[in-house]
Amino acid sequence: MRKTATLLLALVTALVAGPLPSWSQADKLTGLAAWNALVGNTVTGTLENREFADHYLPDGTVKSAVDGETLSGKWSLEGESICFVYPGEPKECYEMEVTGDTATFTDKSGYAIRARILKGNPKNL
Repeated sequence: MRKTATLLLALVTALVAGPLPSWSQADKLTGLAAWNALVGNTVTGTLENREFADHYLPDGTVKSAVDGETLSGKWSLEGESICFVYPGEPKECYEMEVTGDTATFTDKSGYAIRARILKGNPKNL
């Protein structure tokens, strides 16, 4: 009986205390911390039904490929936002979040783009 009471007490304590953090879950990064996780790496995803890949260089260059077409632009941090400028295009800024191997870029309207983070430059951009 004592063993059952001890187990029951342990179960109730665990339920009240809430779940233990999972070591496999990555912390959510935002702002500069999120950006630091992306510089030197590549993100891939789909935007407007087109596949894209962006590689972020430490010197402020972003090299992109969209459906096989490549181009270069510039990135800059402005407060907690990351901004991109490509030749002939207006500047676009996003709030960003990184969780594990997923980066989420959200524009001013709330539209979010999710991308998978790949280490280094596996797309040779």
